[in-house]
Amino acid sequence: MRRHSLVRILLLALLLAGLSGCQSNREECEEVCRTFISTCDWNAWSTVSQCTQGCVDDMYRRDDAQEVFDCYRAAIAPPSREQAAITVQRAVDAGLFSKDQEVGLFDLDAAIDAAIEHGTCDPFAAVQCKVQALKQPPTGLFISE
Repeated sequence: MRRHSLVRILLLALLLAGLSGCQSNREECEEVCRTFISTCDWNAWSTVSQCTQGCVDDMYRRDDAQEVFDCYRAAIAPPSREQAAITVQRAVDAGLFSKDQEVGLFDLDAAIDAAIEHGTCDPFAAVQCKVQALKQPPTGLFISE
C-alpha cells in the first residue's frame, strides 16, 4: 500500500512538471503561429489556436522543443544581408543570372534585396523543421505498472 502511495506521488509530480512544460510550449507555439498566420500569411491553418494546438501536440514530451522552435524562428526570420549575398553569389556562380549579366541588367544589390525578401517566411524551411521534429522519437518518462 505504501509503495502505491509513493508511485502516485511520483506520478503526480511528473504530471505537474509535464503540464508546466506544456504551458511553456503553448506560449512559444502561439508566438510562432501568430507569425506564421499574420506576418507570413500562411493559410495552412484557419486560426492561430488551430495552429497552436497542432504545435503543442507535436511538442508533447520533447526534450528538444527549443531546437524545434529555433528552427521555426529561423524559417520565418529574414536572412542577414551576408547570408543573402552568399545565396546570390551561389546563383551567380551557377549561371542563374547570366542572361541579365550579358545584357547589363543584373543589379547585385537588387538581387540581394530579393533574396532577403524571398528568404523571409520560408514555408519550405518551416516544413523541414516540422519533418525533422517528427522524425525524432518522443522523449520523456513512460511509466507503466
